[in-house]
Amino acid sequence: MARRKAAVLLPLCLAAGCGFVVPKLAPTWAPQRAPLRQRAPATVARQSFAAGQLLLPFAASVLTGVLGLEAVRQLNEGSALKDLIKKYTSIIVVDSPEGMPSTPPTDGVYWYIKDPDVYRRVLVQGDLGLGESYMDGQWESNDLEGFVFEMLKLEVVKKDLGLLGLPLLSSAIVGSVSWLLFPTNLSASGAKENIAKHYDISMKLYEQMLGPTMMYSGAYYHTPEMTLEEAQIAKMRLVADKLDLKPGMKVLELGCGFGALADLMATEYGVHVTGVTLSEDQHAYAKKHFKNPMVDIRLQDYRSMTGQFDRIYSVGIFEHIGRNCYETYFEKCQELLKDDGIMVIHTIGFCRSGQWNHGGWMNTYIFPGAELPTMSHFTQGFQERWHLEDWQSFGVSYAKTLRAWKDNLDNWKGLEEFDLRFRRMWEYYLMCCAASFQARRTKLWQLVYTKYPSKRQDDCHHIRQPKRAEPATATRWNREIT
Repeated sequence: MARRKAAVLLPLCLAAGCGFVVPKLAPTWAPQRAPLRQRAPATVARQSFAAGQLLLPFAASVLTGVLGLEAVRQLNEGSALKDLIKKYTSIIVVDSPEGMPSTPPTDGVYWYIKDPDVYRRVLVQGDLGLGESYMDGQWESNDLEGFVFEMLKLEVVKKDLGLLGLPLLSSAIVGSVSWLLFPTNLSASGAKENIAKHYDISMKLYEQMLGPTMMYSGAYYHTPEMTLEEAQIAKMRLVADKLDLKPGMKVLELGCGFGALADLMATEYGVHVTGVTLSEDQHAYAKKHFKNPMVDIRLQDYRSMTGQFDRIYSVGIFEHIGRNCYETYFEKCQELLKDDGIMVIHTIGFCRSGQWNHGGWMNTYIFPGAELPTMSHFTQGFQERWHLEDWQSFGVSYAKTLRAWKDNLDNWKGLEEFDLRFRRMWEYYLMCCAASFQARRTKLWQLVYTKYPSKRQDDCHHIRQPKRAEPATATRWNREIT
């Protein structure tokens, strides 16, 4: 019966809700805005109308949510979700109150459901319900990364759920609109609070997980059999080489992490590096462990930086900037970079367009306020003042990095102070990300920019310098021309 209702109601509800979850709907938010009384009446009217537009999808989400919840109550045994999984994935679903066997099978990906409420939580809350139910111990899998990899296949076929998919639509609308109305990243204090919730939780955890380089970003596994440390050093030198560093240069690192990359550049390339971070733990660690006279690590918001630099780079901060502040970021870099300078952005990217859902599991438990850019975000109007020299993608390397981080946890030996729920949350985070990178759903990008217009006399050939410079000897190039 619920399926027949879905055929009639779904088009109506999608028309009411989906049309509002598009990038152009959102107003353009700026980090600093004039008080309301100082704005022109027409500007106030436009902004009031925009706010009204944002409330419409919120109201529509309530309608879709109520209709969908009723359908979920009618089919709470999970048959619809099981059918979808069977049709589109290779997951083997097992209802098992006792959980996974002590010797799990190795012939496939199994999903052991210990509590049937998992089905309702997934149908109502999507990835938030799936992640929370794992944290609560309601299900297990013999291959957590493989399970998430398979579940990602369902993202593009949720329409098959019919009416049962409406709560997912509702939660996505709420998660997107709530951020558009109440962003937390516009002020330095809000951005600092978001950063502290992830990066300032435990130095002991990060030291064990990240290893000796303390690099908390994707490594560069460009050859087989590389260790995590080798791949991280390769990534650091890749960034440095793309910057074309020369001794004595002044370099700015936005989001300097624990300080390893700044120290490497100063030591190996002879440059002066100023690094800024909003994490108090990262700042303290860098000050203690990387005491380099050519490195200055500051606890400071990048938006308050002043001065002129020969080179600017960031590794892992762009994911925390927020789409509403991309223009601010590029304008600040335009101000700080010398006219003949080079800028590198090392960032995670995302494959799908549309508004970012801040109500999902990853934003709720791991990275509050974070948003991933898509390729289209690097083609916006403010990019007209920049010249893109190079764009490299190597996301599978990040999947390998995440697996290495999980291995470093060594079943939490020496980290007994973390309770079981936190451990499950953290491992789920690592394996979810690994699966997403392996599926190419999330990317790892390095973009190299110069200013436009620029005083540079040539392209950045150093980025893709051929490894062999001697003349070619192939016969087809040496034959006589008749």
